[in-house]
Amino acid sequence: MRRIRTQLAVAALATLLLPTLTHAAGYSIYEQGAAALGMAGAATASVNDASAVFFNPAAMTRLEGTRIYVGASALQPVTKFTGQAPYPGAAGSADMVRQTFYPPTIYATHSWKKGYAVGVGFNSPFGLGVEWDPASFLGSYLVTKADLKGLNASLCLAYAPNEKWSFAAGGDMMMAKVGLKNQAYMNLGPYTGGALGTTHVADVELASDYTPAPGWNAAVLFTPQPEWKLGAYYRSKVVVHVDEGTADFTNIPTGIPSLDAVLAGRLKDQGVSTVLRFPAMWSAGAAWNPKPEWTVEADFNFHEWKVFSDLPIDFASDQTPDKKKVENYSNAWQARTGAEYRRGCLAYRAGYYFDKSPAPVNAVTPLLPDADRHGVTVGLGWSLGTDKRWTLDVYELAIFAAPRVGVALEELPAPRATFTGEYKTFVNAVGLGLGYRW
Repeated sequence: MRRIRTQLAVAALATLLLPTLTHAAGYSIYEQGAAALGMAGAATASVNDASAVFFNPAAMTRLEGTRIYVGASALQPVTKFTGQAPYPGAAGSADMVRQTFYPPTIYATHSWKKGYAVGVGFNSPFGLGVEWDPASFLGSYLVTKADLKGLNASLCLAYAPNEKWSFAAGGDMMMAKVGLKNQAYMNLGPYTGGALGTTHVADVELASDYTPAPGWNAAVLFTPQPEWKLGAYYRSKVVVHVDEGTADFTNIPTGIPSLDAVLAGRLKDQGVSTVLRFPAMWSAGAAWNPKPEWTVEADFNFHEWKVFSDLPIDFASDQTPDKKKVENYSNAWQARTGAEYRRGCLAYRAGYYFDKSPAPVNAVTPLLPDADRHGVTVGLGWSLGTDKRWTLDVYELAIFAAPRVGVALEELPAPRATFTGEYKTFVNAVGLGLGYRW
């Protein structure tokens, strides 16, 4: 009985839930403003619309009057997995089910002539969505479907003591929600004299409601000369304590009545809790205006992903031992550069960025096949109306992830214990933003 209990706890719970929560928290979304994304997100110093609430709140003092900016992106990832030995081998190759995700953005700012400004924003800076066909994917014990939504609300205040300096600070409220579907497997050989091997014994679903947690941000903007702007901001880490998650099991009979009775007692619906840690982020940028119609910017972003050293999982049932999975993420960085050319009522934009992956090889799994990424963007902006109060921005982004081999280490019998293969990912993103000022 104790052997069954231990094996079920490891094979059916820990290996299924832990990777999902960990990798979901390791996925950030920088598509937070269509004008800025036309320049590959290089906007820490030059942002000039209400998306400054995200890219640099200190720039709000340079935005006259009241401004609103709303938009959304459509993200379409395409991932192909090629299996390698020892498991699942080439026969386990598969394509991820294609999906489209629509992270929203809403910002509003207001400035006063005395140098004060305020801004509010609502966006989705973290998220994850993957789906593999459970009928054919040999990694279904890792994940068949996962969905994480991270929604953030911000309130920022800014003050400019003079024309050269501007400072800002504010608070954030992150709300995270996670869901997972996968399949529990167990080695039945020890209980059937070797007649049965590793067998699918249950469908598992993990879910939680939105759980809030606070954070804060600070920013600065310096204009030493009219043609130069230097900007920087910091966004704190956010720790979300998920205390009311649920783990639901649909048992699948093995054909052995005594064993099925034990499985029904162990694989039962119960509560589960964990801690999700979203990393702090630093950004610094320099913008240059060589001519009135040109803006060129380069940014460097630094994410403190090292906060994901491990992930604890606590189960409500005393019969299920708590677990802690070691992840050993590393801090990571991004380099972004972009340019904008303005002529008449149109603005032409282009940019490139490199995004360094924080995940070690054992954290590259079907849940999040993370890798170094190259992004290339183009964008277009229109000033509309007789008084140019309206702006419409669109962008197109192509993300090329470097091919990467991952080894998902799990406490399962060989060869499933090392799910190995190469992941190739491409992401197409398009977005638009609509702004109005008065």
